[in-house]
Amino acid sequence: MMSNRHNLAIKTFLVILFTFILIGGLVQNGYSQGSAKPIKLTFALFQPAVAALSKTNTEFAREIERRTNGRVQIQIFQSGSLLGAPAMYQGIRSGIADMGNGISSYSPGNFPFTSIGELPNNTQSGWAVSNAQYDFHMQYKPKEWSEVHLLTVVSAGYDIMGVGMGKKPIRTLEDWKGKSVRTNHADIIVALGGTVKDIPMADVYDSISKGVVDGVVGSLEPFGAWRLGDVAKFLTVNTSPVQPSVMWYNAMNLAKWNSLPPDIQKIITEVSREYSGKLGSTWDDQAVAGLQYCKKLGNSIYVLPKDEADRWMNATLPVIDARLEKLATKGMTRAQVEEAWNYFKAKVEYWNGQQEKNGVTPVLDRLAKVLD
Repeated sequence: MMSNRHNLAIKTFLVILFTFILIGGLVQNGYSQGSAKPIKLTFALFQPAVAALSKTNTEFAREIERRTNGRVQIQIFQSGSLLGAPAMYQGIRSGIADMGNGISSYSPGNFPFTSIGELPNNTQSGWAVSNAQYDFHMQYKPKEWSEVHLLTVVSAGYDIMGVGMGKKPIRTLEDWKGKSVRTNHADIIVALGGTVKDIPMADVYDSISKGVVDGVVGSLEPFGAWRLGDVAKFLTVNTSPVQPSVMWYNAMNLAKWNSLPPDIQKIITEVSREYSGKLGSTWDDQAVAGLQYCKKLGNSIYVLPKDEADRWMNATLPVIDARLEKLATKGMTRAQVEEAWNYFKAKVEYWNGQQEKNGVTPVLDRLAKVLD
């Protein structure tokens, strides 16, 4: 029979053994969780930090950090300090930035399939069309984006055409004759009867003020955000789907994306899906703000009547058909182009129908309240 002293020695040994096992497990667990270095990413934005889109993109980055519990840390470079708008796509592709926010129109000719989802359509909000754009790209995964990894896919708001003129308004199709404007869509303006001057957005304010160009055509956002309402005193609003959009995107360097752990990729994808809609809503907010700014200044605001809007639409229909036909020369048949276009339009209608349950008010309703 063992002595009490022997029993005490065994018990003491077991206590010490279990203590070391417990401490070792805690140390090992702490090491495995705490020793892994955070994944650091750079994020290039070309707009200033005070711009609405930059604010939402900053929230996008911080939400990724939050949901990954700090395993991902994103350093944001605002105001083009890392990459400017024209260099954004190539800069992401080559790894100058791990992530970046860009616009398809700054890489002309590079994204023909994407242009299907940029055609005028019956969307009721930037939220709806951006969600449709996201579905469109996830469905077709265009090869033109294969050298980067798309994160968010956004259209710049509801396809409302804002025609801001410095000295004389444009209110009829005939008024376009002899007028020069700055726009992203030269073929549309030429079809209406106007002429286009290629002027950087940063120079539009002075160009209208000095009479270098008669006006500007685009979304309603820059009349407030860029203060174009100060010099474009005559604003015509065309609510029919004549104004094409451009795709804004957040993308990641492909090698960087492939290096991420699968669970991190999953989280980033989930956040990106949500923020495609949120960034679209930001464009809605800015369209409303642009109209409010013009109203506050006491500018002339004219909403194009339906009969005149129909005339403008009929004038631009050949342009839309020409764009679709041109795509059929880029490795797709006309039937494939039409199928993709119909898919996109169906997605637009689907997301229009999801607005109410998601607390989204159609932009036309919001603009009508401003004009009351």
